[in-house]
Amino acid sequence: MLRDVIRISMAVALALSAGGVVTAAPASAGCETNALGAQYCDTPARPDGTWDRCVNVAPTPFFGQYGQIAGVTPAYGKCWPVNPAEPWPVTPIGQPQYHIYP
Repeated sequence: MLRDVIRISMAVALALSAGGVVTAAPASAGCETNALGAQYCDTPARPDGTWDRCVNVAPTPFFGQYGQIAGVTPAYGKCWPVNPAEPWPVTPIGQPQYHIYP
């Protein structure tokens, strides 16, 4: 009985995780993930050359002194206009210094 419950739970978890991979946007959709795990997405450029950039960061666990999960940083997301004629901002760290949209 317990083995059946565990098998069903694992099958459901596998199906849900595979669904996320199948429904993810392709890399050519104007998004890029940096080494820190943040996903940046750009909109198409407007006639004046500007565009909007959005960043999404997934919730991340942080660990305590003995290796246990001490908490989770909340998910984060925001959008802002980008003007390539102005200097690139220093933050957020790791953002691409170019227009991502193909």
